[in-house]
Order: sequence, then structure tokens, then C-alpha cells
Amino acid sequence: MEVSRVQVWVFSMELINLVAMVRRRKWLFVQSVVFFVFVAALLAMVLPKNYEATARVLVSSSDSSLSILGDLGLSEIAAGLSGGEDDIITTIALTTSRPQIESLIWQLQLRDDDGDLYLAEEVLVAGLAGHITGRPNLIVTQQQGTTILDFTASSTDPQLSQIMADTAVLLSVQTAQERSREDTRAARLFVEQQLRVVEEEFDSAMREMAEAQANEDVLDLEAEMKAGIERVSELMLSYEDNAANIQEVRAKISEQIAYQGREHIGSVSPRTSQLKLKVQALQAQLLALSEQRAEALTVKTSKHPDVIDIDALIVQSETALQEALSEQHQMDPLLQDLESSLAGFIEKGAQIQASIDSETETFGQYPDKMRRISRLELAANAAESVYTALQEQSYQIGVAEAMRVSDLQPIEVAALPSRHSSPKLLINLMLGLVLGTGFGLVLVLLVETFDDSIKELDDLSETWGITRLGMIPWFSVPRDRPHLIATLEPTHPISEAYRTVRNGLLFASVDSQLRTLGVTSGMPQEGKSTFSANIAVSLARDGQRVLIVDCDLRRNCQHRFFAATSNQHGLTDVLTGEMRSAEAIQPTGVANLWLLASGPVPTDPAKLVESERLKNVFEELKKNYDMIVVDTPPALVVNDSIVISRILDGVVVVVEANKTTHKMWSDLSDRFSSSDRQPTGVVLNKVSTENSRYSRYYASYTGSTSGVGGVLSGDSKNKREGGKS
Repeated sequence: MEVSRVQVWVFSMELINLVAMVRRRKWLFVQSVVFFVFVAALLAMVLPKNYEATARVLVSSSDSSLSILGDLGLSEIAAGLSGGEDDIITTIALTTSRPQIESLIWQLQLRDDDGDLYLAEEVLVAGLAGHITGRPNLIVTQQQGTTILDFTASSTDPQLSQIMADTAVLLSVQTAQERSREDTRAARLFVEQQLRVVEEEFDSAMREMAEAQANEDVLDLEAEMKAGIERVSELMLSYEDNAANIQEVRAKISEQIAYQGREHIGSVSPRTSQLKLKVQALQAQLLALSEQRAEALTVKTSKHPDVIDIDALIVQSETALQEALSEQHQMDPLLQDLESSLAGFIEKGAQIQASIDSETETFGQYPDKMRRISRLELAANAAESVYTALQEQSYQIGVAEAMRVSDLQPIEVAALPSRHSSPKLLINLMLGLVLGTGFGLVLVLLVETFDDSIKELDDLSETWGITRLGMIPWFSVPRDRPHLIATLEPTHPISEAYRTVRNGLLFASVDSQLRTLGVTSGMPQEGKSTFSANIAVSLARDGQRVLIVDCDLRRNCQHRFFAATSNQHGLTDVLTGEMRSAEAIQPTGVANLWLLASGPVPTDPAKLVESERLKNVFEELKKNYDMIVVDTPPALVVNDSIVISRILDGVVVVVEANKTTHKMWSDLSDRFSSSDRQPTGVVLNKVSTENSRYSRYYASYTGSTSGVGGVLSGDSKNKREGGKS
């Protein structure tokens, strides 16, 4: 917030300074504005009258065309023709291209004064020369927020402007239609070429597929694969049944073997006994021996030789029986039948497996055949699909080419202009006012930048730090009125300004009595003589006896301020001894104020100024007057004021605002410093109450900024009447 306030304050001060500069240079600013306004008005009357005509087009296809294309299923073509491909910027660039404009120039025979055809750039870009000479011009713009283009043509002939706008639209539409036909024609040729290529590819794919079926001996690959799968399935079922039989027979064999294992010499099955007679005989023999041993043991011991013999026979019988049983087991018919069945089932399983392997090997060749034939079928189907799509696209392109759909549709023809569009007097005056104001501000800023003149009291202290006694405003007065504040009221602003300077002198000389006061300036016409007369009047109004001494022996003028005085006699007569000072002094008609005029111009003014007699005259005059105001020549022109200041109590330097430069002020400082003389103070004279930064306070206090009825602090009247400052 603080930064914002500071910025606002700085901006306000800059604005106030700018306004002050403009007011100081108001005539320069006014002249700039008047000049540009006058030139603008003159151009509005002198320049040829240009007439504008505008035709409009819509950048999109017509609704009927889009509807027809949509009904035909050609929505893609319709979308391509509805402005989506060429945007507005591209369309404007195409309509203003060099060939397009050159065609317009050729058809309308747009020629310059020399009979030469205009260039495309000259018609598109009018420029300053084009506006001045009234050269035909064409501008294509887009209406904001729409897809409508305005073709605006201008020329000095209203009919030519109308024809140019309509012709430009017609050429653009024709060019767009031709461009659309070229696009569709090129697309049609491309599609036809691709149709021939795809047709050849389709025929080739069909031939290769037929050859592959013949080579592989396949009529219907899918049916053959299905039959092969069924055969393999049947074989697999047979194989599984045979495997079950094998398992069943093996189980029976195992059961029979287990049954035989349970037979031994002590337990022989009836079936074995029936099948093997030897076994029966051995069983009977073994039974008989067992009975004999039992009978023998009744009368004999187990170690009896007869018992031992019987035991040996029993062992032999058992061994023979065991061998007979083993032989019976090996020659068992049931077991042999089972083993024979098992061998048959195993052989059958091997045959079935061989058939399965054969069918599997044959079936494994089907994927390769399928891949080859499927690839050929896929190529044939793809070629057929592309061929069908190209045929459909060819039909669509044919329809679009026949319809001649364009992305530019005329919606409004150009009307014949009844009034010229340029130059407009009011617009030219406004433009002249703006340019004049801008140029005037720039000019004021430039002049102020390079202006080294002193404008404010503060500028005086930058180079020379002497006391600033005050400033005297500039006022204009009628030519027949004197330049004295004696005719003004004591409360008048001019009187107040001199009273301020008078009080400043009293404060500046508080340490030393100020009885003789010299008034000088740097250059002539800065108002020092008027200041001398008016400060003397102000001192006289304070009740002091005041004498004005005109020591500007070269260009005197103090006698012109007072109607009752003349320059027939004066200071030169006193200095040459021809008159006494009392005889040469004249009453001015103002109470408490007298004048010692300069008198006739001497042949050598410098000699009189540097004489000891001048000092003696001032010493004599101080006896009869409270204050002596001495009007001296400009210090930068002659050295008289420096010489005279040595015998005076104080010196006031008068500086004209906006005229005295800092360089002149610095030179004046050096001039006084070299003479070892310091002025009592400085007064800024001819300060404009309009241009000063104090003007608004002054106006609010006095109720005026022009000083009506005031006294001119400068000597503009003297300038007009041949006097001096």
C-alpha cells in the first residue's frame, strides 16, 4: 500500500510538472496542435475521395450439399468440404495470394496513370502513397466470431469499388471450386490406379490358393481334419479297451500263480490230483509209507534201522511229489491259456498304437497345410476388401466431383457506395488533434530538456548560494498605464510581492545598515529598471525618504516611469560639476520618493562611474535620504555595476524567469566573486503565474491568473516604446 501511495504521489508530481511545462510553452504546444489540425483538414479537402464496397462470403459448404452427401453415406467427404480442412487464416491467405490478385488486376485492367498494370502488392497494401493517390485497394478480413469473410474494395470510382469486390469474390469462389475439383480428380485417378493393382493382387491370391489345394491333395481341409480327428478318437478308445483286457488277463495270471504257490506236498488240490496221475500215485505211496512208519513206531524206536529206512523212503517220496507238483504247475493249461490271451492283447495294443502314431503323423501335417492355405485365403480376402472399399471410394469421389462443392459460398454482393469512406473531415481533425497534441508534448519535453533557463527560485541556489529575496509575478497592462505599483492598492498582489522583497532586504541587512542599494541584472531586458522604480515606491510607502539614482549612463530610462520627471538634467551634470545634486533631484509625484535621473549621455560613462566624485555624491545624498536605490547597467554587458557596487551598502540581482540561463547565472557569480563582492540577494522576475508551480495557490488567493489591472514587472511596454529594462 505504501509503495502504491508513493507511486501515485510520484505520478502526480510528474503530471503537475508536465502541466507546468506545457503552460510555460503553451504557444509552442498550441502551434503544434493548430498546425497538425490545419494539415489534417487540408488533407481532408485536397486528397481524392475513396469509396468502399464490401461483398461477403461464408467459409463452409452449403447445407443442401452437405445433406445430399450425408444421405448418400458420404459423411467423410461432407466433413472435408465443410471448412475443416482449410481454416479461416488459410482461406484469407489463398484469396489474397499473388496469382489471385494478379488475375483480378488483369480482368479489371487496373492501371496507373502511366498505363501500367498495378502490382499485386500495391493493390493489397495501399500505404500512405496509395491513400494519397487514390490507388485501388482490396482488403479481406474476418468478421469477429464468425466464419464470414468481408471483401472490401476501395478506389476513387464507386462503380470500380463495387466491381472489384464482386469480382474478387467470384474469382475466389471459382478458384476454390477448381481447387476442390483438382483434389477430387487427383483422388479419383489415384483410386482407379489402386483398383487395378488390387484386382491383380486378388487374382494372384486366388490362383495360388487353388494351386496349393491341388498340390496338397486337399479338397476340403476342414472336413479332412474332422475325419482324421474321429479316426484318432476311435483308435484311442480301442487302445484303452485293449489295455483294460491286458490288465484283466494279467490279474488272472497273477491269481493263478498265487493259487499254485499255495499248493505243497501236504496240501494238493483235487484239480491237480485229477490232472496229474503221477501226483496221485506219489500221494498214495507217501500215505502208505506214513502208515508203515506209524505201525513200526508202535514196536520200534525212531532210531531203529527199519524206521530210518521208512523215513528215507518218505523223504524220497516227498521230493518226487514236490517235483511232480512243480511240473504240474508249469504245464497248467489254464495258465497257458491266460498267457496266450495276454500275448494276443499285447500284440493288438501295439497294432493300435502303430495306427494311432500313423494317424497322428498324418494329422500333424494339417497345421502346415492350414497355415499355407489360410495365408493365401487371408491375402485373397484382404485384396477383396480393399477392392470393395476402393470401389465405394471411387463412387463417393465421383459424386463429390459432380457436385462441385466449394468451401466459399457468396452470401452478399457489394452495394454501390453512395458516400466516400475517406478522407473524413472529422476523423482527420481528431487525428490531427491527437498527433498535434502528441507532437506538441514531445516538442515541449525536448525544449524543456534542452532549456537551460532558470524557472524557479530553487534553481538559483544550485549554482550560487546567495539570499533569495522573492519573485515578482508577470502581469500585462494597457499601453497607456505606467509600470508602477504606485497606482495599485497596497494589498494588490504586485504590491505584496515587492513588500516581500523589501522585507527580505531588511532581514538580509540586519547586521549592517542598508542605506544605498544597487540593482543590476545579467543581461538587458530582464526588468531591473522596473524593479528599481517599484522597490523604491514600496520603500517610500513604508514612510522612508527614498531617492532613485539612474546610474545606467548608457541607456537611461527611470525618468519614463514618472510623468513629472525628465532627463534634461541629472547625475552626469552633478558628476561633471555643472549642477549640485539638490538642483538635479526631481520630485516624482509619489509621496516620499524623488529621482536623480542619469542626465545627458556622456562621452565616457566608465570614467564617470569610476571617479571619486560618484562616491562623494552618494555620501552627500545619504544625509538627506533614508534609502537610495541605484539603477545600474547589466553586469555581464559592462563592468559599471561591479564598480558602483563597491561604494554601495548592498546590491540586488534581478533575474528574468525562463530567460536567464544557468550558464549566465554562473558567469554572473564568477563576475562578482572576482571583484570580491557578494550581492545582498537575488529576485526572480517576470514569473508567469500560469506556469509557476505556485500558480494554483496564487489564483485561489487573488481570484485571477492574469493580474488584471496589475503592473508589468518586466519592461514589455518599454520594449514597444524603445525604452530599456
